[in-house]
Amino acid sequence: MPPIYDSDLLLITHHFKHDLLAREAVITFAANSSGGTNTAQQLAEDFQTLAANSFDDVLDQTVQLMRTTTLKGNGTTAFTVGTSTSPARRGIPNNATVPSNTAVLVQKRTLLGGRRGRGRVYLPWFLPETQVDEIGGISTSQQGIVQLAMDNYYAGYGGVMMLAGRTYDLPWDNPNRQLLAVTSGPLVNALVVSPIAATQRRRMPRS
Repeated sequence: MPPIYDSDLLLITHHFKHDLLAREAVITFAANSSGGTNTAQQLAEDFQTLAANSFDDVLDQTVQLMRTTTLKGNGTTAFTVGTSTSPARRGIPNNATVPSNTAVLVQKRTLLGGRRGRGRVYLPWFLPETQVDEIGGISTSQQGIVQLAMDNYYAGYGGVMMLAGRTYDLPWDNPNRQLLAVTSGPLVNALVVSPIAATQRRRMPRS
C-alpha cells in the first residue's frame, strides 16, 4: 500500500547526471504548498527553473540537471506527481571536481532543536579539486560561492521550505521496513553550507 502524504506537503527532487556515470544523483527538498493553486506539474517546471538558475554557476559542466520531479500530498495515498519537461541544464564551471563521494554538506536549519529540528542534503560535483585541502576543508571563497547559490535557491521558496518526517512500520535498521507516512515538519529558516566537505563511501560508482 502506498504511504500517506500530508495534505499540502510538497516534495521536490532534482535529478543530476555526470557524463561519465550511468546512475543519477538526486537531492530532495520539502515545502508547504498550502494556499497555492499550482499543480504538481507546474511546480515541477517552476522548481526546475529555480534550481537551474541557482546552481549552474557552481555545478561543473560535466554534470547536467536532468529534470525535477514533484509529489504533492493531499492527506491520503492519492498524491499527485509532476515531471519537468524543459531541457536538461548543464553546469557552467570547467573544473576537475572531487569524486562524487565527496560533496558539499548543506544544513537545513529551523527554529527547533534536536534531530526533528534539523536536516541536511549532500551536493556532489560542486567542489573543484583545487578548492578542497588535504583534510577536507573547503576554501573560504568556494564556500561563499556555494552559499550564495543556496541563498538564491532558498529565496525562491518564499519562506515555505520545510523538513519532512517519515514514519515506518519497523525500526529504521530493518531492511524489510515499509514507509507508512510522510509528514510535514518545521519550516526551514536557512540553508547553511558547511566549511568541511562531506564523504559517503556509498556514493562511489561500482563497476
